[in-house]
Order: sequence, then C-alpha cells, then structure tokens
Amino acid sequence: MKLTVVNSTKTRVPKTLFMKILDQLPKVIPGITQTELELLLTTDEEIHALNKTYRGKDRPTDVLSFGLEDPTNLGQLVISVPRAREQAEQIGQALNEELRFLFAHGLLHLLGYDHEDPADEKIMLGKAYKLLGRIPN
Repeated sequence: MKLTVVNSTKTRVPKTLFMKILDQLPKVIPGITQTELELLLTTDEEIHALNKTYRGKDRPTDVLSFGLEDPTNLGQLVISVPRAREQAEQIGQALNEELRFLFAHGLLHLLGYDHEDPADEKIMLGKAYKLLGRIPN
C-alpha cells in the first residue's frame, strides 16, 4: 500500500514505522482493495480544530480517521504527535511505539472496526496487536 505522510510537527518520525504495519495488513485483514493511505502527523491545536469541526468535540484527541468512498484510497489518518508523546510517557513506552499503536488503531477504524462495547473492543485490540506484531497472525 502506498503511504503518503505529511508531518507538520518538528518531531522526526520515519515513514518505515508505519510501513511495517501496512505490510502486515493483508495477513490480518484479507481482501483490502485500496492501495493508498494518507497520514497527517500534527499538533494538538490542529487535531483539536478537526475534532471540533468533524466530530463536534471541542478538545484535542490522539487520532482521527477519515474514510473515503474511493476504490483506491482508503482515507486519511490524523495523529497528534504531542498527544502521542504525552500518552507514551504516561504508560512508560517509547513515542514511536505509541505512534505505531495509534496508526494501527486509526487504520482499523477506517476498515470499519470500533470499540463501542467490550466485545468489539476486544476484537479491535486483538487485530491492532496482530498488526503491531505483538500477537502471531
């Protein structure tokens, strides 16, 4: 899958961090036909504005997913790098690992997975951990 990354932050984040997840995608979720995905790495201020505009939530968040009705483009993921850094510090993991988790989480939202109830959350987390290589396929 082709990944276009736009980083509007000062934090250097290697694209390969996310490509490993995309390489696992067909093994975890077979039958995906889209070949393109966009990723915006941004600030709390920018994701706050997007969250307010598109979800009616007047606060920053960690990741947003915007799906497209397009046969080739899966959509766009937006990740707040400052929020990811804060969350990584809270749980004692590296920023890159939190960015990978948020990317996998957002990707699963684009593919129709959700975590509104405990059963769905368990399924979604299992898929995320498989994408991250934490659970064998």
